[in-house]
Amino acid sequence: MLSEAILRRLTDARGISPTLFVPAETGSTNNDAKAFAETSPCAPALFVTDRQTAGRGRQGKTFVSPPGGLYMSLLLPADVPSSGAVGVTGCAAVAVCRAVESCAKIPARIKWVNDILIQTDTGYGKAAGILCEATESGGRPYLVIGIGLNVTDAPRVEGANFPPAALFPAKDREPGAHEAETLCVTLTEQLLSMAADGFRFSAVSAEYRSRSMVTGRVIDFTRNGIASSGTVRRINDDGSLTVDTEAGPVLLDSGEISVRIR
Repeated sequence: MLSEAILRRLTDARGISPTLFVPAETGSTNNDAKAFAETSPCAPALFVTDRQTAGRGRQGKTFVSPPGGLYMSLLLPADVPSSGAVGVTGCAAVAVCRAVESCAKIPARIKWVNDILIQTDTGYGKAAGILCEATESGGRPYLVIGIGLNVTDAPRVEGANFPPAALFPAKDREPGAHEAETLCVTLTEQLLSMAADGFRFSAVSAEYRSRSMVTGRVIDFTRNGIASSGTVRRINDDGSLTVDTEAGPVLLDSGEISVRIR
């Protein structure tokens, strides 16, 4: 069970005191953050739980959120910068990779644009997912950055491009460790620092590209219900992809796009 120690550690480390909500269980931390924005002008606010019963992923998909994970949403009073939603998610992806490597000592890679992968005994596995959403209340824009990490256990997901993987498999850890709290503190510090810089994707683009799993790879993608495939030529300065297909180059940015690496 996560505790108020998260807030104390954040305050001690950086002098930051976000409003903190740590229920043992909730439907969706992103939904909690958006509801909070509608009733209170107070931000930043951090919502953290051990289990979600109605977790959400991109494109309305269910984000399986059993015990053994860290599920958190950071609410910030901010406009989405000119780089757009993909750029914000790209910044968050770099923040997650940094936190994973700092806390778990495991190299982390990015599958465009919101999945974080780690090396396992059987290949790469998905350790974290990201869902960034913009909302508004009383004429004020807010940004919700939702992140789910598999800490000591990984859910079973059929047909996944990369099977879920845990950062600290339960069989390999000593009881009483506080991996989730350490991850939460480290990740929140990274996100708050990026927020202060306006979530400029250009500031992390070189690191993002170095961590990318898609550059030069053949991918299958679905956009607006139409399936296609091609080779990723480059990651652009706003975080979007340029993909070479038989019909010519295609730009993949945000929206109803699904990507699978072959």
